[in-house]
Amino acid sequence: MKHILSFRVVLIVLGVFGLIMGSSVVSAEVTFVHEVEADDLFSGRKAVTLTTGYGADGIYMDQRREYTGSWMRLLFGGVRRDRRTVVISLGGGEIRELDWGRDTCRIFPLDRLKDPLWIHSLEKPREDLQPLMVDRYQVQAPQLTITSDGTEERIGNYRCRHVKAHLQLDTFDRLREAHSVTEVQQDLWLSDEVPGLAESLRVHQSLGDLLGLEKERFGPLSFLLSYWQGSLQPIAGDLEKVRGYPVKTRVRVTAHYIPKEGESKRVSRLVNEETSMLKEVIPAIDKALYAVPSHFTTVRVP
Repeated sequence: MKHILSFRVVLIVLGVFGLIMGSSVVSAEVTFVHEVEADDLFSGRKAVTLTTGYGADGIYMDQRREYTGSWMRLLFGGVRRDRRTVVISLGGGEIRELDWGRDTCRIFPLDRLKDPLWIHSLEKPREDLQPLMVDRYQVQAPQLTITSDGTEERIGNYRCRHVKAHLQLDTFDRLREAHSVTEVQQDLWLSDEVPGLAESLRVHQSLGDLLGLEKERFGPLSFLLSYWQGSLQPIAGDLEKVRGYPVKTRVRVTAHYIPKEGESKRVSRLVNEETSMLKEVIPAIDKALYAVPSHFTTVRVP
């Protein structure tokens, strides 16, 4: 089940480094480095370094995490570190994932990215439980809003626009007559001034053309849009607000339980909060960072 989380990484990393607007600065290759501070309900605090390269042959992503929370320190006798690497190969038509903890390289067909529901379906219960789940739970259509007041703020060396996106997922439990609501609030500080935008846009456009998907699905809102089924045309006007490179991103995920007694008995809990900051732009890709070590076992996943 380890690969489930890694595909979440694909969506989130694409969102962190995603683009839907070009720039006057063009390079054959570009690498963006972000530093992320996160606090998760289950694993506690962690520091993450995300390195993503864009080149003519695809997208290269490397994630290194340090679990610094007190509970994880106690469990592992110190700071636990792990690493996960993903390469989306346009020419090869595949997704290559390196699991450094298990010395394994897993290869998935690129077509898997055509249907984001496939990623979410990996977390569903066994097939024999599906009829019961369908009868008991009623999943509402996701609600997504995107707002921007047009104000500018300087983040580091870049002038940025502040954009807010809000996603609400509501599931009704018929047996308990209760609602489980998940809210995702994403704040983005977007800039047109970050170098390397043109190359990133070109690669995302190529990936979208190859898969028959809108390029916005690989942009800053990729994780939120993975819950949006069908054409993006109904929200095209809102998506126009999300233009530029995400110099800074803050995500808050909150879970609510609303029993049949109503709002007065609502229970809410912050599940995850993380902030990402752009630290460096490099006009090249270090391919050695993403190479498969000779001792790794390679497994092809259909």
